[in-house]
Amino acid sequence: MLLALVLAAALAAPAPAPGQPSVSLGVATRVRVPARLTVGDRFQVTLVVTTPKRSLVTGPLADTMGVFVVASEKRKTASRSDTDVTTYDLSVAGFRAGRHRFPPLRFLVHSGDRSDTLQSDTASVTIMSVLPPKMADIHGLAPHETFPNRLLWITPGAILLLLGLAWLARRLLRRWREIRAEAAAPLPPWEEALAALDAMPWREWLAGGQAQRYYYALSEVLKRYIERRFEFGAVEQTSSEMLAAMRVHRTPLRDEVSRFITRADLVKYAKWMPPADEAESAIEQVRDIVQRTRPVETATQGPTGPANPQGPTGGTLAAEGSA
Repeated sequence: MLLALVLAAALAAPAPAPGQPSVSLGVATRVRVPARLTVGDRFQVTLVVTTPKRSLVTGPLADTMGVFVVASEKRKTASRSDTDVTTYDLSVAGFRAGRHRFPPLRFLVHSGDRSDTLQSDTASVTIMSVLPPKMADIHGLAPHETFPNRLLWITPGAILLLLGLAWLARRLLRRWREIRAEAAAPLPPWEEALAALDAMPWREWLAGGQAQRYYYALSEVLKRYIERRFEFGAVEQTSSEMLAAMRVHRTPLRDEVSRFITRADLVKYAKWMPPADEAESAIEQVRDIVQRTRPVETATQGPTGPANPQGPTGGTLAAEGSA
């Protein structure tokens, strides 16, 4: 709906005598009024006050604006030969739906010893509601919260529960990592060597005439054990280099290791076939070297003094062997 606000084309007091002030009320024709004026929308009111030259004008004044509010005011004065013409541009908004009458506005004019009161006419303004058609008024306030509010207790409890679960999950994760680390940790060198000897199908190899394979596997098990047990690179060394390193590191049972390595090299490289009983006892020779050089638990200190000195890895050697 197009609402054309017409606050009278010329709403003025009766024509005054020459030299007396006059007032007119109207809508500025240069302003386009919204097609639908709703609550809070602004519209323009223009007041033109004509007074004797150099008069003191006070206004616009009103006893009450009712549902209307003046949002802004601009004034402009033009002086003529014997009069002053002041234009008041008011930006007004209404805040209640319905048809309302814009209140009269008054101006106090003081010119010399004379005082006059000028009053504008009124006009009707229709304001549309911003609510949906089926909604008579805005909804009321929500009902107040009852006390005690259980959320005030549930929320801290839930936070504490989450913190407890996070702490428990962290402990479980740490324990799981420890178990994985323990499972991934290598066996002690003596346990690894004895397990490799127990898993070796040496009887099948000897029965199939694979003596070289048999002695090669025994040499590798012994070299890896010596490397891990006495901490030098025996696996990548030749037999003579390993025996020389054993002398430097003063490892025990050097003579027994040297005799076994010498016989094993004859089988591996010279293709010498040892007697059956010697071949069958070779695995026991390696097992005996491992058993005699593995550390044993340190005996508890007795009443007469401390236990025996410890070996290279912290335990007491089962046997020292030859020098």
